[in-house]
Amino acid sequence: MNGLMRLFEQRVRGIRLIELVGGVLMFGLIFWVCLSKAKEGEDIRRMNDLDRQIAAEQAAVDGLKIQVAQLERPGRLEQLAVQYLGMKPTDPNHEARLESLAEISRTGSRPVSQAPAAVPASPMPVPAPAASTGDDLITVAPTRKAPEVAVSASGRTGGR
Repeated sequence: MNGLMRLFEQRVRGIRLIELVGGVLMFGLIFWVCLSKAKEGEDIRRMNDLDRQIAAEQAAVDGLKIQVAQLERPGRLEQLAVQYLGMKPTDPNHEARLESLAEISRTGSRPVSQAPAAVPASPMPVPAPAASTGDDLITVAPTRKAPEVAVSASGRTGGR
């Protein structure tokens, strides 16, 4: 115990050793706090940059969602199908009712003989909606017409 008390009473140039050690530790802690505050400032700056990037990416995603919604409009898709593929809505005469399914299955199916709609030789651009910027993501090229396959009432294709 006397050795420990001597440590507290020992003086270096008139200052007790324990006070000197306490002062060095205090300045070390102050230096450490200043360094951690500087690092915290860098981290906050980096987080603010990341928040701005996230907001910009979210705005880009929202813009793309709006553009997808415009491109997937049923009226636009119907217009493209009619213009480039020669498709048209089904006539009400070609729809079957539940009561007539038994008769249709007994008689078998016959392909509807209609002249195929003419596909335009040179594709015409589809007019963009008024609110659109004109940047259409889909480039529509004329496609070849698929061969017609007769389907029987049982759901099997002809030739099997």
